[in-house]
Amino acid sequence: MPILVATLPRFFAALRSPQVRASAASLSVLAIAALLFFGRLGERALWSMELRWSEIPREMALNGDYFQPTINGHLYYDKPLGSYWLVLAASRLTGTLDEATARLPSAVAGWFGVVLIIDLGRRLFDRRTGVLAGLVLATSFGYIGFARTASADAETVVGTLAALALFMRNEDRLGGSWVDGLWAIMAVTSLTKGLLGFVLPLVVLFADAALGGVAPLRDRLRWLLDRRSIVAAGLAVAIYITPFALSGSGAGQGLFMVFRENVRRFFDPVNHRGPAYLYLYVILGLFAPWSLLLPAVVARVTSIWRAGLPRGDRFAIAYFAATFLFFTLAGSRRSYYLLPVLPAAALLVARLLTTASSGQSVMTRRLVTLGLLLATVVLLLAGVVLLPAARLLPERWNSLPSLPAPFAFALGWVCCLALAAWAWRRLQASRVAVVFGTIAVLSMGYLHLVALPAVEAYRGDKAFAERVRYRIGGDLTGLALYQTRQPVFYLASPRPIREFDSPDMLRNAAGSHAIRWVIGRARDLSAIGPGRAVIDCEPTYAWEDATARGNKLQLVRLECAAVEP
Repeated sequence: MPILVATLPRFFAALRSPQVRASAASLSVLAIAALLFFGRLGERALWSMELRWSEIPREMALNGDYFQPTINGHLYYDKPLGSYWLVLAASRLTGTLDEATARLPSAVAGWFGVVLIIDLGRRLFDRRTGVLAGLVLATSFGYIGFARTASADAETVVGTLAALALFMRNEDRLGGSWVDGLWAIMAVTSLTKGLLGFVLPLVVLFADAALGGVAPLRDRLRWLLDRRSIVAAGLAVAIYITPFALSGSGAGQGLFMVFRENVRRFFDPVNHRGPAYLYLYVILGLFAPWSLLLPAVVARVTSIWRAGLPRGDRFAIAYFAATFLFFTLAGSRRSYYLLPVLPAAALLVARLLTTASSGQSVMTRRLVTLGLLLATVVLLLAGVVLLPAARLLPERWNSLPSLPAPFAFALGWVCCLALAAWAWRRLQASRVAVVFGTIAVLSMGYLHLVALPAVEAYRGDKAFAERVRYRIGGDLTGLALYQTRQPVFYLASPRPIREFDSPDMLRNAAGSHAIRWVIGRARDLSAIGPGRAVIDCEPTYAWEDATARGNKLQLVRLECAAVEP
């Protein structure tokens, strides 16, 4: 007993040590990230791009051919094979291939990215900044969204981050096995979505070297010109090319798609021609709610630029600026292309909020205050969601479903308001960090773990496909798809379903009795003429407009009259 009494003070003193508290904070952030990324992961049906990352692995496993990516039997080489293989590997762990399995690689990658950003922030700045950077990244709207989406975007973001983190660990070492690892990471990342895995890390590293000044630029790039690096680059190219070589007849189309999707799309895109200023407002949504602090970040960067950039700030600025500029200069622009900038933004915001207010410029402090003001206003406006929709919304929208879990929403809302009031009593960067962190955790948790799963009751594509299989007795040989592949995964056909893109071809097939059933969107099926009977369709709701209703899937049965033009 005396030994225990003598030991307890030392034990509690150890718990109060900075190292233990930093470790506890890191574990807490990682636990929050795990909850946000993995919680209720499979409760939503697949949407949009998720079709390819579920159906292609399904058909690979069905056909036993892991080098020919197909959707409904049609070669689909828009993306490399690596991300599909990750889904297949996840299916081996789960024993099935469902929504959660298809999204599992993205969730794992997203969580690993939080680990990396915590370590990178600690290495660039300090433990506190690293932990906060992890929280910022883990609770950013776009990062969570794509960590919960079956696609290759989370893997691309985290692969780029992994390459940069490895470089920062070893930048003072000219050669070594880390160079091999760096090129291998870039090759594997490129196998998930494309050549961005090579290009983005190199662009950032060149920008980082250039920000250090022109004179020593060559010294800072010596690792790249080293003999070992050149050999490692050759091996990385071999790693990247090997799956294409093994795909046999699909190799030519695969490499052509690499050129089209990565080179031609950058200089001369055939679609997705967003305006040059697109990302100036897109980042506000992708990085919400932390994007309200980006003006303060710009002010801080401007002020420290004049005084000379410390190493950590130089790298974080190069990471953000080079990535943002790269995607802005690209000819093809879509909102989620900018996702790789989020880790850099997390580092800059964390650095802002862990710097004492006394060490900030007047403009920076004013913009931090403005960010808190905007967050408070948005928070107050969000409270109107607690009121019945019929009192606030115009006709058609007043029939929207009621707010899911209103008590949980109200409790979180009151908690955030109380913390905002606490922060306004004494404006400090640390208090602003607490307010934004609480708002981010609670709002993103409510959105992804409560609201979106509840909204799933009003999406009908999965249930529609299941009813189709029941109605036609499971025999899909007489079924055709018209101008859509949306239900292919849920139909789970053992062989490709016939597809048609023109009314004439569909009429001819119906006339020869090759098909009897057709699935298509309501707006498209109206073009095939008379002689069709609508057997089933996705449900429609009062708040949906004519465009939304025209996009609903229908199952129609073709009669003899359908062959008439």
